[in-house]
Amino acid sequence: MTKPILTVIGQCGLHHYFLRYIIDSTSGLSPDIEKLPFRSTGTSHSEGVKYSGLFELFSERPVDPSDHGPFVCMEGDDILYFHRACLSREGDKDNDLVNYENFANWQEWNNHYVEKIKNDYKVNEMDLLPKFILRDSFKQGFLDLKNNGLFKKNIEWINSCKLGSGSTKTYLFPVTSFFSEQSFLKQLADLSKAFDLKMDLTKVPAVYKMFCEKNKILQTHTLPHKVLDAVRDNRYTNIPKLDVIQEAYIYATLEREHDFITMPLVDKFFENTGEIINYIKYFPEHYKAMNPTLPTFNGIPNPYYLAKLKK
Repeated sequence: MTKPILTVIGQCGLHHYFLRYIIDSTSGLSPDIEKLPFRSTGTSHSEGVKYSGLFELFSERPVDPSDHGPFVCMEGDDILYFHRACLSREGDKDNDLVNYENFANWQEWNNHYVEKIKNDYKVNEMDLLPKFILRDSFKQGFLDLKNNGLFKKNIEWINSCKLGSGSTKTYLFPVTSFFSEQSFLKQLADLSKAFDLKMDLTKVPAVYKMFCEKNKILQTHTLPHKVLDAVRDNRYTNIPKLDVIQEAYIYATLEREHDFITMPLVDKFFENTGEIINYIKYFPEHYKAMNPTLPTFNGIPNPYYLAKLKK
């Protein structure tokens, strides 16, 4: 069996299937591919695509010593996008993150997260979860990235590339490269040069356009950033419909930027930025306290956070 020229590895939500398709379909080292990779959910998992075999794909485990490099490893450098893309399309499902209120659609590889929610909030696996619990749980992950499960696993997979046999040269492909055609083409050009893949990048724009049209997560990715910018600018605007992960990201960012303030534990989210501005401005002094979910406070280890870890 011919050893692969490259092995692409990545976790759910990092578009490693799409990248493998682009490499194989544009490289001058492999035959043309006629069929497109997309399924109805927007993933690039379509069956029947005739790949050359020159570019291998790992999606279920990190590298071990029997695996042959070099490797292209997907980097989850935008944790908000990573979370949303992973949970919305895992297992080729089209999960509704706006009304994400139970564990029914969660995949087996998320069992550890289900257990954490059950333990932290004393809920039953069969219960419909109050939205504020899911939001708060995701918020804690954004506040403590060093212990964020997706982020930690991504680092583990990147480091595992050093273990492979043959060449262990590793090229990191950031997920943020998929955010615009310009950044995607630049990253592909660098990749092609690094491994002499002779990629014909004129074939990419048409397929990339379809990728974007089928990617609801990418289409709505900037909404939380626009809300946060409006709050920082003291500008009043209506808040569009967000999913629970986007809401959690906004809460985490606001708590990180405003000492002693914690965001409300209620199902309903703010309707406009004026409500957020007033919440922060008039947050009662007698409720202000060091946030126990922040690992550090003014650069100093947070004793409340450390005490929580010991429980």
